[in-house]
Amino acid sequence: MRLTTIFTKLLALQGTLVQAVALRGDTVAVTVGRQGRRHRCPHCRFSTHAGYDHHQRWWRHLSFGPWRVLLFATVFRLVCPRHGVVVERVPWAAHGARFTRDFEDLVAWLAREMSKTAVTRLVHVAWQTVGDIIARVVARNLDRGRLERLFRIGLDEVSYRKGHKYLTVIADHETGDAAWVGEGRTQKTVGQFFDELGTERSAALTAVTMDMCAPYIAEVTTRARHAQIAFDPFHVVKLAGEALHDLRRTEARDRKGSQQAQVLKGARWALLKAPEKLTPAESLRLSSVALLNQRVYRGYLLKEELRALYQCSPAAAPAHLDAWLAWASRSRLPSFVKVARTVRKYRDGVLAAVRLGLSNGRLEGLNNKIGVIKHRAYGFHSAAALIAMVYLCCSHVTVRLPI
Repeated sequence: MRLTTIFTKLLALQGTLVQAVALRGDTVAVTVGRQGRRHRCPHCRFSTHAGYDHHQRWWRHLSFGPWRVLLFATVFRLVCPRHGVVVERVPWAAHGARFTRDFEDLVAWLAREMSKTAVTRLVHVAWQTVGDIIARVVARNLDRGRLERLFRIGLDEVSYRKGHKYLTVIADHETGDAAWVGEGRTQKTVGQFFDELGTERSAALTAVTMDMCAPYIAEVTTRARHAQIAFDPFHVVKLAGEALHDLRRTEARDRKGSQQAQVLKGARWALLKAPEKLTPAESLRLSSVALLNQRVYRGYLLKEELRALYQCSPAAAPAHLDAWLAWASRSRLPSFVKVARTVRKYRDGVLAAVRLGLSNGRLEGLNNKIGVIKHRAYGFHSAAALIAMVYLCCSHVTVRLPI
């Protein structure tokens, strides 16, 4: 069997024949040709026999052990009626890429399993090149139908860099996958998601979970009018936790140097933790707070009563919330009076979370994964690179391992 025939079978590139093989140092140079004679536009379905001009190009392919493999081929430029003079499409690589699809699929699969630095050392490409390859693989393989199946979604933001750099992450409650990721956490960013989703699919949304972020609320209310907005229980209870924390600090500062101040300083976590998770020592501190400072202990009870809202049935929740709002408004605790005003303003969304049984728990899980991705890469030079990596690891992107 001839060497060119062996390499044709080894490379397994569809519609391609090996014409020559040569060794150049530690590189195997393989000259290939295509079986078809028509030149095809990389952006549309136009094809022609006529060529504008031609030149030779090379592409990096999967290595043979320690031997690096480069594909060489003559490519033509053609005149497309829509796109003008363009370089023709080749079957083994994406337009504009200097790596074959098999090589890019291998790099993307490795990047999903290990750090970028490890990938660069294994396949001998630059750190930035790994990010560019991931972006192309995601663009090629990202499930286009993921937006067709969206009915209940969650919105949240995640910080990806110092200096208030954020991503908006939208997850599908049914699958837990990241359905859409965009740079920023503004109303315009959410608007870009709805632009991509379209009017019909936006109207099909039935529920949207989020925190009490005014830009998100405004855009969802405008673009998805049939969807119920449900505010994440964690963020609602967090408001009461922050109010209790402020109250405890104020009381400790006003009683500086006294026994009460010492007790309040040591009771921070006992006050914020759920009662069922308290250690014996923390329970003792909580009892001391109840004896020494009624204002702080009343704030603790308010926080726990708000948390108890999410153990209520949908039928009992409205009465429980109304009673809590009345109690907090008359508590003479300024921080809790402020929380009561906020919760009253968003009452329907708070109760919707109880009625629908939804939270942003899936989003918090995704945010943890994104945090691991950031740490594993030790930083990203652009939001686009991180977004591609999030899609690769947290969405339905099928990557075929070519070996």
